[in-house]
Amino acid sequence: MDRTLRNALHNHVIIAIVFVGLIMQCFDVTALIYNLRTGTILVSTRTFCLAWVFIRYIGLIGITNLVAWASIERHILIFQPNLVRTKTKRFFLHYLPLVICMMSPGVFYFVIFFIVPCSITMNYNKVACGYYSCVSVTPSVGLYDSIVNYIIPPFIIVIFSVALIVRVLASKCRTRQRIEWRNYRKMAIQLLSISFLYMLLYCPAMFLYAAYTAGLPRNIAADYYSDSNYFAYYAIVFAPFICALSLPELRTKFKIFFPCCRRCRAAVGPQPLMMTRTKAGPTASPAAGPTAGPAAGPAAGSTAGPAAGPAAGSTAATVTIAQ
Repeated sequence: MDRTLRNALHNHVIIAIVFVGLIMQCFDVTALIYNLRTGTILVSTRTFCLAWVFIRYIGLIGITNLVAWASIERHILIFQPNLVRTKTKRFFLHYLPLVICMMSPGVFYFVIFFIVPCSITMNYNKVACGYYSCVSVTPSVGLYDSIVNYIIPPFIIVIFSVALIVRVLASKCRTRQRIEWRNYRKMAIQLLSISFLYMLLYCPAMFLYAAYTAGLPRNIAADYYSDSNYFAYYAIVFAPFICALSLPELRTKFKIFFPCCRRCRAAVGPQPLMMTRTKAGPTASPAAGPTAGPAAGPAAGSTAGPAAGPAAGSTAATVTIAQ
């Protein structure tokens, strides 16, 4: 990715999502696959369990918060770009929210897992050692976790993504600036593609978890909930590809680095084309008789000059036209 793409404000949140997803794939996905394959965790120690549960849920909640903030920020970048013109405004309305999206779940889970004593015994045969149950030991803490981390972000993604579609279509009907709207369209497509990915794969598990915490019986949609917990990893895996496809610049670079993806076009060279060019002469009088004077037409005799009619002669020329 070149410097122009890195410096674009609308790409910063995308870079953050991809970076956090990379950490999740390197650590959490590796540990999860090992646990599902062997029935035990990768390293059977308390330190590893704490690191796993901490990184796992910071990443899951942090990515959701980043997508939710991207849904809000696109409205600012498209319809209120003056709010991020100065460095001070960019700090408070662009960079600071990115930090808060990751720091808020980080501080919360650090306090829960490392500071507050938990009576839950670590089980080295469960995902994340089963230590996430410490969050629901205290009902008020579990309710806060459900509302702040599992209910608000998905609702923000859905509401602001739909609102962005409506605002973009309504504003496009009023504005005829094609160049400006071409850039706005790129930003809108980039966000909406990622938002729909997370709404489809990520939000169902969060909604069900929040419903269970609020009192919904666990036997309702239990099988779907157990399967939907793994849908989030598909969103993490597909997110970089969605981001790349939404950026035409990256598609061009991809074709440069991978020549096999280029379309083969047959080379068309110059080809000779035969054309006939005729010389037009004065029109002869068809009524002229054999006793016509010097002004007679071609029928006056065989002394017709070179200025005779079309039948007097023709010249052929070969013209080469590049196709």
